[in-house]
Amino acid sequence: MIEGACARSLGAYSGVVAPTCTHCQLKDEEIVRLRATNAELLEAVREFDKLCTLLKADLERVGKEREALEPNRSERLSADALQLVFEGIVTALASPANDDATTSEGAPVAALDDGVAERTSDASEPEPSTAPHEEASPEGSPTHGEGTTKTPRGTDPNKKKGHGRRPIDLSKLPVQDIVVEPEEVVADPERYVFIGNEVSERLAHRASFVRLRLIRPKYKLLEQPEVEKTDSTGPQKSPEEIEAARTPPTIVCASIPSYLWPRTMADVSAVTEVILAKYDLCLPLHRQERASARCGIRLSRSTTCDWLSTAYDQVYRVVDAMMVEACQTAFCIATDATGAPVRMPGECAHWHMFVFIADADHVIFRPTREHTKAAIRALLPGFDRHLLSDASAVYDSLHREQGVTEVCCWFHFRRYLWKARATEPKRALEALAIVAKLFEVGRHTKEIPMPARTEERARRARPILEILDRWIEQERPRVDDKSPLAAAITYYDNQRDGLRAFLADGRLRLDNNISEEQLRHLVLGRHNWNFFENESGLRWYAVFRSLIASCKLHGLDAKTYLDEVLRLAPHWPTTCMLELAPKYWTATRANLAAEHRDTIVPPWMRTESSVTSAEARSSAA
Repeated sequence: MIEGACARSLGAYSGVVAPTCTHCQLKDEEIVRLRATNAELLEAVREFDKLCTLLKADLERVGKEREALEPNRSERLSADALQLVFEGIVTALASPANDDATTSEGAPVAALDDGVAERTSDASEPEPSTAPHEEASPEGSPTHGEGTTKTPRGTDPNKKKGHGRRPIDLSKLPVQDIVVEPEEVVADPERYVFIGNEVSERLAHRASFVRLRLIRPKYKLLEQPEVEKTDSTGPQKSPEEIEAARTPPTIVCASIPSYLWPRTMADVSAVTEVILAKYDLCLPLHRQERASARCGIRLSRSTTCDWLSTAYDQVYRVVDAMMVEACQTAFCIATDATGAPVRMPGECAHWHMFVFIADADHVIFRPTREHTKAAIRALLPGFDRHLLSDASAVYDSLHREQGVTEVCCWFHFRRYLWKARATEPKRALEALAIVAKLFEVGRHTKEIPMPARTEERARRARPILEILDRWIEQERPRVDDKSPLAAAITYYDNQRDGLRAFLADGRLRLDNNISEEQLRHLVLGRHNWNFFENESGLRWYAVFRSLIASCKLHGLDAKTYLDEVLRLAPHWPTTCMLELAPKYWTATRANLAAEHRDTIVPPWMRTESSVTSAEARSSAA
């Protein structure tokens, strides 16, 4: 008999049915209990995993909402801290780069100066504004229906209809008179006698709004007889024949000067003030309407909309010509896009506003309904050089079909690393230190003239890129696949060639911050007006903002530029509109003909001697 064996075990060994052992029965019961407990624990683990998934989704949602609500803050780190981290990375990777030795490319690390903090301002999505909605639709403008309009009883059908605009009270504004004498009277004043003035008024803006009164004296020619004399001995003429023979007097009056817009009650200076307030200071028209009351006049939105429409018709061809030249000649175009909501009946249409910065020549805004590959191809027809962008998929067709070289933004990669600081601060800080050294190289080589800049910047940047590659390969196995740092590494892997495109030419930038800076104005503007009233308002923004931003690019005063160009544009050939662009305006202005130089001079900068003589004649009359 086997020692220590129970009866159940012996029965199983000998093939004989044995009575149940109490010890074995207790073990069987314990196994059942353990299996039940295990099933309960497995079910609890599954429920806990579901809960973790839901909590992770909630944390991501709350994090996005917090980022949207947070004010813009600079993504800056201590330069000394980044320098220490970078030296630690070099030591950890066993790189030959240190303060005494040189890198494999021969660039000493000591040449990479301290101070590696970069500035940025990540424009978060603005909060919905509660400001009144307005944009381009003229408020109070008459509605034109279909069919014929019946004339009400008791009215004269031949009576001239009004213009439909609200009357503007100019009585409280200071007056400045402008007298325009006829050329015939200036040449021979003895032949004419003063009989009155042709007076029209316009609204101008200097330090404030003023009433600009245009006085055009009218003269009658003295030598011309008013009635043909008849011979008393001859046959008498009937009254009808005498009336037919009567010669009307010749009245001479100067035409409206070229520096004033015809059939417009505003001087260009007032229109320029509205443009800059709206498209440079982000002041909506409904707020300008309230602010104008403090200047002694109340300008309705419908009136200022009419002014903006007239100004747009004068200068939109200038921006079109700028875009054509950018596609034909630009070496590199930096671009980005943001949302531009447009109010539609019953909905809000999601338009998109692209900005294109062509080298140091032009800043051009273009709206489009779709954010697609076809839309971007239509915006950049024939362009086949370098495109600096955020690596969006909409630009892929340009790289494949038009041969455009992709240039990616290092600051987008840096932003991925910045967000990873919340979950993996040590590793994210190490990567940020490496990227900071790369931006430092870009700053230190910016003033080197071409083509030496290309060689020097590449020589200094390649060792840093090698360190970054080795750091990524070392950290890749240790990073969670769903972490923000993994997203940064994925972005780097996918855009590796585009991120290194700057090595081939020193004119290419490392970042696309210039595009984001230009679009920030529209993002801030949405705080004030929420959306554009219609497509016209969207296109007005694109044209006027292009001219204002290009003026800043070339160091021009936007107010002076717009005032002069808006006066000159109606008299300029439409085939030469590119000459009015900010890039060429200084040269164009210097070579203007005499009549064009006279056109761009504001009324208050002209001689005032004619004003005094006109006032004397007016008082005498």
